[in-house]
Amino acid sequence: MHRLTALALSVPLLLGLPRATTAQSPGAKPSEYLYVVTITVKPGGVPAYESFTKKIVAGAEKIGAAQHWMAWMVNIGGPGRTFDIVLPFDKWSEVDGWTFVPQILTKAYGEAEGRRIMAAGSATIEHQETSVLRLLPGLSVRPDAFNPRAGYIHLFVTDVEPGMVPAWEAYIAKLKAAQEKSTQFTSVVRRVSVLGSSNTYASAIPFSKFAERDNWPVNDDLMESAYGKAQADSLDGVRLRATRNARQMVLMLRPELSRMGAGSAEASP
Repeated sequence: MHRLTALALSVPLLLGLPRATTAQSPGAKPSEYLYVVTITVKPGGVPAYESFTKKIVAGAEKIGAAQHWMAWMVNIGGPGRTFDIVLPFDKWSEVDGWTFVPQILTKAYGEAEGRRIMAAGSATIEHQETSVLRLLPGLSVRPDAFNPRAGYIHLFVTDVEPGMVPAWEAYIAKLKAAQEKSTQFTSVVRRVSVLGSSNTYASAIPFSKFAERDNWPVNDDLMESAYGKAQADSLDGVRLRATRNARQMVLMLRPELSRMGAGSAEASP
């Protein structure tokens, strides 16, 4: 996941976990912001890191903490020892109510044991990164149909050339219009980084089984069908000129490392 550049998983050492969120009802839009923590675990350290994360989950349950989160792991397209923990929020004021993981561990296990668990877990981390992503509802396709618990997310991450941001967003608007015309295209949520790397855009498509992907339409075909070959080729040229770096990956939900709760809201990239 290249640490997802700035769409990351982070070590719980600095991870603020938000208070409980209300259930996402059908037709509700995804959260305005996502706080994403990306963790790359040291080689051979995945079992210990997962044990550490489970202690955080158990500790939060033990003390009755209100916060909920979703944990994802890179499945295809990056190092398998990379995790993402995603925390949704709608207002920046919510961040003031977040609780740090060391506090959860201390309250749940006692000061000495909490420090020991924190130190052991931190020792499994090779790299950590954090970012905040903002929803782009005008560039998303059927965001009200987005299923954050589908089990997998196909994530497209693009770093855009600074001078090409308007051209990039104009291209994405054309792509969105073409995708909305297709009955086979279900949902994609698009976001932009507001903290972390600059001019980084992410598109997330959920799916439950890999077989679903056999029916996904190809963007090139959608664009040509919507605009004709000449204009589609011209738009693709804009895409290529605007792209500084691009990568794709599949993330797999790790429910046993998550604390979603009966009423947790959308928390996926």
